[in-house]
Amino acid sequence: MIEATMRIHISSSSVIFECDDIAIIGNGEFRASSGKVDGFILYADTLRYENGAKLSRDERENLKCLYQHFVLNHEDFIDWDI
Repeated sequence: MIEATMRIHISSSSVIFECDDIAIIGNGEFRASSGKVDGFILYADTLRYENGAKLSRDERENLKCLYQHFVLNHEDFIDWDI
């Protein structure tokens, strides 16, 4: 089980979570309101490890909790679809 999220990198269509000694990759898109970017939608069913193995529902829920803990000291920028 993943224990901590160290860094999060976002491009125009993907997110990389650096967790412990592994990376988890997911796809998504920026969302906008009134012509301004106001977040990023992460498609949970695209979450996978670097080796291509998909995350289980429990692993996705764990990652979401770790993300929420991570953003306590950072600005929130992802809207989850779980």
